Amino acid sequence: MRTSLVVAGLFGLLIAAGIYWGAGAAAARVPILIQSSIGVAVAFAILLLISLAELPVMLFGLRQMARSQATPRALLIGTFAVFVIFASVYASIFVVLTNEFAWGLVLAALCVARFASGVLVK
Repeated sequence: MRTSLVVAGLFGLLIAAGIYWGAGAAAARVPILIQSSIGVAVAFAILLLISLAELPVMLFGLRQMARSQATPRALLIGTFAVFVIFASVYASIFVVLTNEFAWGLVLAALCVARFASGVLVK
C-alpha cells in the first residue's frame, strides 16, 4: 500500500508542478490584481492558513480511510494524490493575483510537505 501511495504522491507532485507552471505563465499575461505589499501579505497569510488548516483534517481522514476495510484502494490513492496536488492550487491563485513567484513557491512547497506527511503517517 505504501508503494502505491508514494507513486500517487509523486504523480501528484508532477501535476502540482504543471499547475504552478501554468499559473506562472498565465500570471505573465494577467494584470496584477493585488499590488500593495499589505494586500500581498494578507493574501499569502490567508492562503497559507487555509492550506495548513486542512492538513491535519485531511491526514486524519486519509488515515481513517486507510484503516477501513470498506474503502476501495483506488479511492484512497486518488484522494492522496489530490491532497498533494491541492497546495499548488493555493499557490497558483496567489501567483495569478499578485505575480509574486517567490512567495508562491513557499505555498507550492507545501505539496512536498503534504506528500511527506501522508506517506509517513501510518
